[in-house]
Amino acid sequence: MFNTILSQYKATLTVFLVLLVIVGLEVLQVRAAIYPSLLPAFEWLKNSTPLGYIGTTYGSIYATVQAMHLLAMGTLGGLVLTTDLRLLGVMFRSTPSEVISNGTHKAFKVALIVAVLTGIFCAAGVADKVYYMPVFWVKMLALTAGAAFVFLVKQPLLNSKPHSEINPWIIRGMAITSILVWFTVAASGRWIGFS
Repeated sequence: MFNTILSQYKATLTVFLVLLVIVGLEVLQVRAAIYPSLLPAFEWLKNSTPLGYIGTTYGSIYATVQAMHLLAMGTLGGLVLTTDLRLLGVMFRSTPSEVISNGTHKAFKVALIVAVLTGIFCAAGVADKVYYMPVFWVKMLALTAGAAFVFLVKQPLLNSKPHSEINPWIIRGMAITSILVWFTVAASGRWIGFS
């Protein structure tokens, strides 16, 4: 029985173990020991790269890229909600959930790439500022966890068999988890704007 569980939920258990390791490292304050060594990389990103130069010198370019970043993040949020609310049976009930999850996943990948690339540019322009923001690190952790969840747990499970053959409680739990993780990404990203 234990081997069956391990084989069925290998990716889920992997993500869970990674999150446990991250929490363990945080409790042991390993990040606090590594954190100061990252400052030179952030200073280099702002002061020695074309991204940092453009971000600090040309405000209109920075604002345009930041708008693209916000649009990409909004698109990610909309795609996540569309998929997860369909999996919860809240909307689009007449459309098979397989159609919605496959269609949104293709757009999700593009939006994630745009969000990451524009996010790097935006961070480069204010690297010395975001380095000192705890909420920035929360967003990066949540974004990493969200992407890992989508690519290692959610999509493999949804593509493994017809959704009608998957335990409905697993689908509901997965959808709620997805919404919570991506809400954390959005909320922490928004909080960066207030800091």
